[in-house]
Amino acid sequence: MSGRLVAESRDTISVRVAEGIWTLHRDDVLQLRDGSPDAGTGAAERPVLVWIRPGATADFTQQRRIQLTERPLTLPPRPSPAVGDDLLARLTDQWARRLDVTPAPGAAGATVSYSQTRSGGGSDDGTACDSLD
Repeated sequence: MSGRLVAESRDTISVRVAEGIWTLHRDDVLQLRDGSPDAGTGAAERPVLVWIRPGATADFTQQRRIQLTERPLTLPPRPSPAVGDDLLARLTDQWARRLDVTPAPGAAGATVSYSQTRSGGGSDDGTACDSLD
């Protein structure tokens, strides 16, 4: 990896790349060299080349601009379920019970499938289908 050395301690080194900053454990660094022959030693954020042990773990930090909004900052779980999945599954179960559909060994019984477009702009469309398997 090539980047700029922004911090180093006895246990870790931190290297800035275009996307953010990698912080690596010293034990995972196989080799650390100056990135250009004319780089001054001890210069702030000097260019470096870093060789990392396969299987190493590292922390990656990115700078983000935070803006005030009227709702709290939240991060959705991944993957987020399609809107209405739980309700649709409950309705399918109720429908199957009214028809006395019980799953047999090796058969799924009543199932539901739902396809939804996720535009991110608030205009999500979807279609649902109940079926007997």
